[in-house]
Parts: sequence; C-alpha cells; structure tokens
Amino acid sequence: MKKLVMTLFTVALLGVVIFAGGSEALAMDSKGTIKFKTDANTYTKRATSIVVTGTLARDLDNGFAVILSNNKGKVITRKDFWHSIGSRNFRVSFSTRNLPAGKYDVHVAQDWGGRYWSGELKHYITVQH
Repeated sequence: MKKLVMTLFTVALLGVVIFAGGSEALAMDSKGTIKFKTDANTYTKRATSIVVTGTLARDLDNGFAVILSNNKGKVITRKDFWHSIGSRNFRVSFSTRNLPAGKYDVHVAQDWGGRYWSGELKHYITVQH
C-alpha cells in the first residue's frame, strides 16, 4: 500500500512539473488596455523570431502598431497594421536575426477619434546571442 501511494504521488508530481513547464508558463504577459503576450521570456541563439499575440482593446476600423524597443526606450522596429472590424485578435512576428543581445520591451498601441489604447510587457524579454 505504501509503495502504491508513493507511486501515485510521484506520478502526480511529474504531471504538475510537465504541465507547468509548457510554453504558456514561459510566455510574458502585458499590462494596459490591450492584452497580449510573447511566446517566451528568453530567446536563445536558436530562436528565429519573437511572436506577439493578443487582443485589441476595441473592434474598430482603424490601424494599430506593435513596437519593439530596447530597455532604454529606443525603438528598434515598428510594425503598423490596418485593422478591419470583425476580429480583435492579432499575431505579429519580429525576427531575432539582427537583434543584439539584451533586454527588450514590446508596446502595442491603437487610437481612434482622439481616444488611445495601449499595452506593454510587464517585464523585459531577454535576447541572448
């Protein structure tokens, strides 16, 4: 009986470790009115891109921007998109090929008629090369 209990405990512990270690647990979340996340916290040499997925604050017929900046606030790259009514979800990729090692932030911004919505990462993401 004691061996059975220990086996079940080990299986349960391994299950928690396996499911807690998924990519979702490693994703970096945002703060602000636009909710989004990156696919990882740290990007190694093997990483080819930073993927940002999220949901816009409003379903408006206008554009939005996704900005990658370094930890000093310098804009590294910016991608502007036209958004049509019908889907607030987005997915954007930034190549890591020419990014130097360091800490980076992602901002997403949307405006319409003088109103402004934005989101930014809670913490910096790290690129290692």
